[in-house]
Amino acid sequence: MISIGINGASGKMGLSLVRLISESKDLRLVAAIDRADNPSIGKDIGLMAGLGKPLGVRLSGAMDKKVDVMIDFSQPAGTMKILASCLKYKTALLIGTTGLSTAQKNKIRLAGRKIACLISPNMSIGANLLFKVAPQIAAILGKEYDIEIVETHHRFKKDAPSGTAIRLADAITAVTHKKIPTHSLRIGDVVGDHTAIYSTLGERIELTHRVHTRDIFSRGALKVARFLAKARPGFYTMADAIK
Repeated sequence: MISIGINGASGKMGLSLVRLISESKDLRLVAAIDRADNPSIGKDIGLMAGLGKPLGVRLSGAMDKKVDVMIDFSQPAGTMKILASCLKYKTALLIGTTGLSTAQKNKIRLAGRKIACLISPNMSIGANLLFKVAPQIAAILGKEYDIEIVETHHRFKKDAPSGTAIRLADAITAVTHKKIPTHSLRIGDVVGDHTAIYSTLGERIELTHRVHTRDIFSRGALKVARFLAKARPGFYTMADAIK
């Protein structure tokens, strides 16, 4: 049985993870963490997730024990705080938080010398296939095609462009050696749409990934968590985890 902790447990992604872990036969939720000033601190996370029964895990403001894998869907400041705790307790860390600075990402990479770490702006299998295929198409089409990215998320998303859009643009830039313009929309309750557009005189190709439910991210995160639970210290990528 793999023990799991969630940082940002009271958020939409955190509660989605709680529900899926409760249905799993090989995963056990043992820690639910959020900001210390969260008004729900002390409440049972199972009831918060709408399971209709308590899980016996209360929302806490800090990590106070070792777990096999900590899954982080919080804010950058919360990520750095949980990173320090994971180093203290020798706990593997999976980070889905976006908006991290270059300096913060470098600290996480360094932590890979002591614990297993992985950062991914998008943990869906489909999105990671997009990261692989989009640059291949760009390389085949060549310089005659203009390439731009359009990403759409719900009105409450704070960072723009999204981490997924940045990762996609970087993947295409690596083969084209040119900056890829990215356009962000923040409307309604869209979970996440990303489109790479390739256009030249006379034709256009659009490669789109759409997410209909956050559970797709949660299922991907739990797949990666199973990988990290067995991994040695190191800084890993989604390609390592979803082979």
